[in-house]
Amino acid sequence: MKAKKFSFFLFFILLLNACAKQQPQQQIQQPIRTVSSEDVSALTPEEVVILYFQAWNDEQYDVMYSLISDGFKQIEPTANTFNDFKANMEKFYDTALGVSIVEAKESYQNDKEAGVDYKIKITNKDGSKKDFSSVYTLKKRANGWKLIHPYGENIDTT
Repeated sequence: MKAKKFSFFLFFILLLNACAKQQPQQQIQQPIRTVSSEDVSALTPEEVVILYFQAWNDEQYDVMYSLISDGFKQIEPTANTFNDFKANMEKFYDTALGVSIVEAKESYQNDKEAGVDYKIKITNKDGSKKDFSSVYTLKKRANGWKLIHPYGENIDTT
């Protein structure tokens, strides 16, 4: 009788264990926090990238422009002036509805430079969505961390 009860108990434990393993594991992704543009000089590299994409989605081109290095503005024709930059960025909305940041994570930082891995999702006007990921390099300037290569082929090496 004891062997029968033990066998039943063992079967029950194994059954519970098997059922528990079959439950799908849900990954909980932390939401990306909102970053204020009030004092961009106090932002971390990760916060600069988050704010850049928030501002892009909200069409706050002045905020975006403030996060780009002066060296990039000098070498990139579409960023020489704020109006050039704004006109270039507005083209995005010819085909897209917006951009949302999925992830931003600092990959390295020293006194002068930092790297931030990011993933974004672009929602097009036709309803399709496109994922994109890359790394932004930022340089520490007197007025805070700045993107040295936000788009295009030009890179601020100063």
